[in-house]
This record gives sequence, structure tokens and C-alpha cells, in this order.
Amino acid sequence: MAYNEDSSASGHDEPWIQWFCGLKGHEMFCEVERSYIEDGFNLYGLRACVSNFSDCLDLILDRIGPDDSDDSHLTQSACTLYGLIHARYIITAHGLDAMYNKYAAKEFGTCPLVQCAGQPVLPVGLKDEMGADTVKIYCPKCQCVYHPPPVRSRSSSHHNNTGAAGVDGAASGVDGAAFGTTFPHLFLMTFSNLVPDRLPAASAYVPRVFGFRVHVSARQKANVGPASATSSTKPSDGPGAIPKRLPFTRRSGGSFEMAKEGGSSAVKGEDDTIAKEGAGTSQSNDATNDSTSKSIKELAPSSSQVRVGEDDEGSRKSKSGKRRAGTDGDASSKGNGIGGAEGNNNLSKRRRKTENGNT
Repeated sequence: MAYNEDSSASGHDEPWIQWFCGLKGHEMFCEVERSYIEDGFNLYGLRACVSNFSDCLDLILDRIGPDDSDDSHLTQSACTLYGLIHARYIITAHGLDAMYNKYAAKEFGTCPLVQCAGQPVLPVGLKDEMGADTVKIYCPKCQCVYHPPPVRSRSSSHHNNTGAAGVDGAASGVDGAAFGTTFPHLFLMTFSNLVPDRLPAASAYVPRVFGFRVHVSARQKANVGPASATSSTKPSDGPGAIPKRLPFTRRSGGSFEMAKEGGSSAVKGEDDTIAKEGAGTSQSNDATNDSTSKSIKELAPSSSQVRVGEDDEGSRKSKSGKRRAGTDGDASSKGNGIGGAEGNNNLSKRRRKTENGNT
């Protein structure tokens, strides 16, 4: 906790809590109620965090006078204990109300971002453990965390500080555990009317050079390595020199081939490769045509098979014709037989009539 020997409690007549909150750099602290500190339930678990817990508690509650606490180590332990009690108190109903008044008065400061236009901030700790980090300020508008502005000490000779960060009574030397990681967010949830609108995307700062926006690629670091440095050096023209590469390449057989220097040799090499590729292409086309013709021949029927099929079809037709003719003859013969029987019956009837008439 931010405390030094020159700001010790000896010689003051005011209560210890008021004296502690009135120290330079302790503007973010609020005065914890005496009844809250006297309740043992609220101090559960803090005895192991501070040495001489009972003496420190008596000092905070003014049970012992300032003349009896000249020991700087005891005073420093009392400051640490008060910070831990303060972190618990500010998340209660009475503590939130006390911090509300300080927030409305902008005693915690304002956001350093220009776009936030003086938005009040809240103290926050990045860790809940004592001695881990100093207090920071949280802006509810841009939702960013910043370092609090430094507070100069009363004299330039105050350099021996027993605080967590070793700053001369400045706000940046206050331990972040005295406010905790929960307070600012619980505060905004409790007082939702204090939540400001977030910054619009159009309010973001745009860097410009002579009125023109700076492109993103201009802020990227150039990757300059051994390979790029070697390629950028110009080779010599000696016998062991590296051959120059022409800017244009052509693809052949799935690989890149660089055109060598010397116009006639390069052109001749390209003609050879083109001729080889053409020959290979023609051979592949011939092979494809041969395979296609073979498949067509295999699928097409031969002339003998066609003739045999025609003969079979003719014989089938002749057999069907004969069968039809036989059925017709049978039907006619049956008809003739029936007609002859009827005629015989009629003749026999006529003869009987004539015989009966003669008699």
C-alpha cells in the first residue's frame, strides 16, 4: 500500500481512517464504516494475510493511540489490512453508494482517450492478490483499462516508499487488490443508468499523411532475411558467377524451365520441346482413335449374324402363317359337317310327311 514514513500517523488528531484516506494518492479510497470493520464476519480469512492482525485492527479502530504505533512496519501492515477490508466493503450496498458519490464528482479521474470526451472512470484491480499489481482505471465507454495519471509527491526527497509498486504516495502505487476485479462491473450493473453508449466505429482515429489515409501495408514490417539479401545482390560476370534468370518462364511436363541466354539456343530448345510435345500429342490422339475404332467394331454385329437373324425371322413368319391356315381349314370343315347334318334331318322329315299323306 502507498505509505511512507514521512506521512506516518504520529502527531495527528483525526481518526486513523480519515487520515489514511486523506493521504496524497489515496483519493480513490472511501471511508469504511466502523461498524463494518467491527463485525468479525466481514473480516473472515484476513487474519492469515496480515501479520500482527490484532494490533493492526486496533490501530485502524483507534483503540491504540498514534504514539503507541510508532513502528512503521505495524503502520504498513495496518494499511494493507485496510486495503483488503476496503475491497470487500465497496461491493456492499453502503460501499457502492459511497463510491457512487465519488464517481459522480469524477474523483477517480476521466478517460485519457480523446474520443471518450472526458468520460468518468472507475478504479479496478487486475488481480485480487496483494502485491501482484497496482490499481488501474476502467473506462465504461471504450471498455479499456489504463494506468492512472501519476500524482507528484509533496517533496522530491520522498523516495523511500514501502508501497507495493514503490511510487511516492501516488495513485499508481496503490495496490490493485484494494479495489479488486469485481467492483467496476458490479457498480455498472447496480447503477445501469450510468452506463454510457459505446464508441461508434466511425469515431476511430484514422492516420493520414497529407490528407490521405495510410494504407495498412505501409505499417507492416518488411521481411528482410538472408535469402532476400542474397537474391538482391548483383552477381558478377566471372567464370564462377551465378547465371542470370530471365523474367519469363514456361511450363513443360509439370515443371518450370528457364530460358537460357543466347537467342538461337533458347529458340531452338523451345522448338524441340514444342515438336516433342506435338509428336507426343499426335501419338496419344492416334492411340485414342485406335482404341475407339476397336470398341466400335466389338460392339457392332457382323453381316453373317445379321443374315442369320433375318432367316430366323422369316422362318418364324412362315410357321405362323401355316398355323393360321390350319385353324381356318378346321373351322370350315366343322361348319360343313354341321350343315350336312341339318340337311339330312330336313329330308327325313319331308319323306315322313309324304308317306303319311299317301296313306
